Amino acid sequence: MKQNIKKYFFPCLLLFIALCLLLRPELLLSLWHKLWGAAVPVVLGIIFAAVIDPAVCTFEKALGRLLKKPLKGNGGRFLSITLVYLLIAAVFSAVVWIVIPRLIDSAALFAGSIDGYYRDLRLRYDSSQEASWLITWLDKLLDYASDKLPDLFGRTFSATADFLKSAANVLLGLVLSVYFLAGKEHILDFIRSGARSAMSPESFRKAARVISAVNCSLVNFISGQLTEAVVLGTLCFCGMVVLGFEYPLLISTIIGVTALIPVAGAFIGAIPSALVLFLVKPSSALWFIVFIIVLQQLENNLIYPKVVGKSVGMPSVLILIAIIAGAELGGAAGIMLGIPLLSAVYMLVKESIEEKA
Repeated sequence: MKQNIKKYFFPCLLLFIALCLLLRPELLLSLWHKLWGAAVPVVLGIIFAAVIDPAVCTFEKALGRLLKKPLKGNGGRFLSITLVYLLIAAVFSAVVWIVIPRLIDSAALFAGSIDGYYRDLRLRYDSSQEASWLITWLDKLLDYASDKLPDLFGRTFSATADFLKSAANVLLGLVLSVYFLAGKEHILDFIRSGARSAMSPESFRKAARVISAVNCSLVNFISGQLTEAVVLGTLCFCGMVVLGFEYPLLISTIIGVTALIPVAGAFIGAIPSALVLFLVKPSSALWFIVFIIVLQQLENNLIYPKVVGKSVGMPSVLILIAIIAGAELGGAAGIMLGIPLLSAVYMLVKESIEEKA
């Protein structure tokens, strides 16, 4: 009886999902979004725990060597978790304390100077027939922005509510990650016992291999993207200061934040950055684009392979597919989970093909 349940449960479940997709796809999608909305804090907690776990293990071993003997019970684990989160909070607070005030000053200075930049631009190119299209385009852009401004204010409440909801999910995820890290062994033993009772030994072995690959890809991907964003933002800031570009802190922050987006993040951040420089000095925007192209080539060929290495290990087109599908199904958490998941599947399929070749 038990073997029959193991044999027919998953095929019947897949058949049921396929029938729902064919007969009532909108009902299944609505159910998915509701379930995912409730599961986001748990998923974020798992992601945070998976990323922070190597640091917790390192601290735990270091404490054992420092104290010459292991702490009783889970004392070492709780102390290690506390130290890791305090370290993360200290780094985050230092960045906020040092960077944010200067970033706000740069943004305020730019916002207060937009009118002057635009007037200078018009005076410079108004008499030029070759540049008349540029003035016309800027006028249309400003008119469009003015028309959309009331809608923007009308959506402020909705955007604020979404932000607060996301912040609450992140906070809950952090709290859950502490519980996951503290009871890691008990949770894993429970999951293994349940999986062994519901799956055949061969299926359990394959599932364990997939989960291990996903965990490895997840940790490497997130830590690699964070490191790459910091390195790229720092290089951008140093290069802009040396070359004399305006607003280096503001623009390098934009580049660093958008670099968290895989594949095309830096180029996405270059668009608003070039527009900012164009309003100040059009020639600076052109040279900035050249600078970003050179910096991106340097990052792709030298920095990324050494810093991130083979953290994702799949073609860029599959990364883009994972981003699109993950964003549609689960938002930011879906992207963070989708890329490592697809990377793990790609790696396992590739290994299977190589074994059979």
